Amino acid sequence: MKTGLVCIGALLLLSPLFWGNDSCMATEDFAARTGKACAFCHETPNGGPLHHVGIAYIRNSYRYPIPERVLAKSARLGEPKSRTIRLIFGYLHLVAACLLVGTMFYVHAFVKPCSLKGGIPRGERILGLICLALLLATGIHLTWYRLDSFAAFFQSTFGTLLFVKLVLFACMLVSALIAVTVVHRRMRREASAPPSSHTGFARGDLPSYDGQDGRPAYVLFRDVVYDVTNSPKWKDGGHFRKHGAGRDLTKAIEGAPHGDEVFAGMPVIARGVAEAHPPHEDEAMSRVRKVFVGMAYGNSAAAFFILLCVASWRWGFPIRVAPTDHTRRAAVAHSCVECHQKEKPGIYADWRGSMHAAVGVDCVDCHGLRDATDPVVSAAHLKNSATPVSALVTPRRCAQCHQDEVEQYGRSKHAHTLEIIGTIDKWIIHGMNNEIERTTGCYACHGTVVQFAGGTAAEGSWPNVGVGRANPDGSLGSCTSCHTRHRFSIIEARKPEACGQCHLGPDHPQIEIYTESKHGAIYHAEGDGWNWRPDDAQWRAGRDYRAPTCAGCHMSEAPTVSTSHDVTERLAWELQAPLTVRPSEFAAFPAKTSWEAEREKMRQVCLQCHSEGWTSGHFRNLDRLIEHYNTDYYEPVHRELTRLYASGLLSEESYFDEDLEWEFYEFWHHEGRRARMGAAMMAPDYAWWHGFYETKHRYLTFMEEAARLRTHASPAHRHLDFPGRHPAK
Repeated sequence: MKTGLVCIGALLLLSPLFWGNDSCMATEDFAARTGKACAFCHETPNGGPLHHVGIAYIRNSYRYPIPERVLAKSARLGEPKSRTIRLIFGYLHLVAACLLVGTMFYVHAFVKPCSLKGGIPRGERILGLICLALLLATGIHLTWYRLDSFAAFFQSTFGTLLFVKLVLFACMLVSALIAVTVVHRRMRREASAPPSSHTGFARGDLPSYDGQDGRPAYVLFRDVVYDVTNSPKWKDGGHFRKHGAGRDLTKAIEGAPHGDEVFAGMPVIARGVAEAHPPHEDEAMSRVRKVFVGMAYGNSAAAFFILLCVASWRWGFPIRVAPTDHTRRAAVAHSCVECHQKEKPGIYADWRGSMHAAVGVDCVDCHGLRDATDPVVSAAHLKNSATPVSALVTPRRCAQCHQDEVEQYGRSKHAHTLEIIGTIDKWIIHGMNNEIERTTGCYACHGTVVQFAGGTAAEGSWPNVGVGRANPDGSLGSCTSCHTRHRFSIIEARKPEACGQCHLGPDHPQIEIYTESKHGAIYHAEGDGWNWRPDDAQWRAGRDYRAPTCAGCHMSEAPTVSTSHDVTERLAWELQAPLTVRPSEFAAFPAKTSWEAEREKMRQVCLQCHSEGWTSGHFRNLDRLIEHYNTDYYEPVHRELTRLYASGLLSEESYFDEDLEWEFYEFWHHEGRRARMGAAMMAPDYAWWHGFYETKHRYLTFMEEAARLRTHASPAHRHLDFPGRHPAK
């Protein structure tokens, strides 16, 4: 009863250390640095249980921004099943900790370790071992839930305190196992042996001989100690549930119906029992007891320091993990900011307003180089500063913090678009435009092959922010294509204007198509009032926006679809190809996923706002239109073009030097694309007037000229004086 009451008291006393521990680091400092409200991490605006973003913040060692891989892992942990498991483990961990502390408090406050001469009492020993096992099992799970790697232990104050707590617990666990095995057995052996003639027997020795847990059963009657262990009337140290061994029964027997005759024949252990051992005799009596007492107090000290660790991260103890060798780097970063604030106020203003600035990402993090001999080092910068920097920032550098985004982007058509146009674009293959036209036109969106030598970029290769830029470090692309420097705004990238920088014009007018669609009409009417950067980092249809932008359909998450920087996903058709094919059949860049799986992803995106019937009907119409374009428009014209080449009426020496080659190119590259893309994105004017209407006209013009060439059997006129013609290097 005493043990139970003490444990319950300890539970009530210690519970404030544990309840709500997930919110322990959610301070005003975090809100000030990131501009985030409580709802960024919690399920309710003013706090409460954490959702997966809050869990991810913990798992990222209380650092922001949070990598996508940590967010994704924590999103899975945030599911109801996982949360229930975590609740059960957390509850068991709390109960086990309180029971263990309560048991230790009871032993130290009421029993006293020095009085335990016959070993640890059986009940306390079993309870302690169960509590330690529960703490070990649940602690492993809860630690894994909070931290992703061993290095995370040393990246925050919380991690360091947790590491210290685990070390203390390990010491306590090892000590406890030794105490309940080796030490306990020796104490039992010592207690089982009769007292030596040197030490004699004292009243204080009696409780250690209670007949419990294999110990001998002794009783005291008129200063004589009898051994009743083998008596059938004293089974397990009890006499008819009224008397217990390990006690003085003198008064009890004097009032009993029998006298001392009941002890006849029983072994006598000692006569003339003293009240207590002389101090020197008690000290010399048991070395193993000394070890036990030392271990008991050592474990109590470990438990105290573990509670101190918990209290430190729960209420904020004034200790902080010292930064690792940041002093020189911080000075360099400060000098960068100081200089650019004066020399380049626009750059400074953009950076100062960015999330990078809010979380301490500065110039050196993105632009700094270790070696001044690196080919991409800015030679001009070295004239004014000893710090080697590069104006070129590649996705590989961004991957230091945004690894998932860079990996996804590296799989996309965007990253490989320079490679794609190099294999299918007739202008570049046949050299029908020159280097400056390609640099300022094609390569501005598609990207250049960036080359540096001696701190200077090769002419025409830089500056460039094309989506498929080939960088000197082997990475592909430029994050600033969509997240323009130095603000790197996610809000900007979510708006259609970010995509409209490249996706416009006669060949792929997605921005014009979007503007005409219902989605675009709603965006232009209401977009200023949408929540472009919600606190929980999840941009959700119906909550934050009413109609999708380009990012909403092709990149953002849906209930069963993850975010992705691979815009090749969610496509069931390759609409840019001359003959519409499935993405896996696009020879220039075959997709590695099935179109059915990607169509299902897009269907789930649509179902956020549309019914099943509407969504299925839209996809059926698109599929029928593509079949119509392939069969009735493209294939007849392509067959006719092939016949003209085969008959020698058209020359295959180069492209665009004959009128029918222009007609065929614009037939599929302009009107044909507009018809298909207009239908896919619900822009009827582009599907018909700018699409099939123009395609019909181009079809008839092409066929008429082809018939004329065959009738006269005369080769087509070649334009030999072709302006800007220059083979690609």
